[in-house]
Amino acid sequence: MKKFIGHIRRARAAFTLMEVNLAIFIMAVGVLAMTSLYPLGFRESQQARDDVRAAVVADDVLGQLTAALSSRNIKWQDWRDAVNNAVGKSKDGWFSYFTARGSDTYVVKNRSEVNRHAKEVFDALASACQGATKVPSWNYDSKYAHGLVVQWGKRVVATGQNTSEAKDDHSRVSIGFRLARRAGALMSAPIYYTEVHFQGDQKDTEQ
Repeated sequence: MKKFIGHIRRARAAFTLMEVNLAIFIMAVGVLAMTSLYPLGFRESQQARDDVRAAVVADDVLGQLTAALSSRNIKWQDWRDAVNNAVGKSKDGWFSYFTARGSDTYVVKNRSEVNRHAKEVFDALASACQGATKVPSWNYDSKYAHGLVVQWGKRVVATGQNTSEAKDDHSRVSIGFRLARRAGALMSAPIYYTEVHFQGDQKDTEQ
């Protein structure tokens, strides 16, 4: 009798096939859940790296242009011609990075076209800085899409007793910059923005 009871106790100490299958199922669910989180974590990590890179490149692009365009050695006519040229190249704003297809459909240009356009805008501004201590230079990773938009600054002018309007202020320039890994994501990327004032001899500037 004692041997029979001992045999039952030893049998109860083992795992049944159902219990083993249930344990495997629970572990499988946990592993699959962890595995499914990996692509999300990788994507978030990549996005964080891209955001940091965008901030660093924007600081370099806008820093170069701000330092050079703020030089007192720049002549007014050089400033005016260069900024006017850059504004002309980005006359459509951020839509200058799109190709119109039909009446209301726009397609983003490919990355090489996007970067070529951004460099043209950059070079147009840099052409005013020949008298600056350090002339801006474009040397950025072509694996990323860069966007650069330039506009004249604005000033409010009274047109009547209670009316006013915003007009171009040719002594100021507004510069916007974007960077994305893909050209198609350029328009959803954060905008880095700065404004530069003409610092040269303003005796012959427009009043």
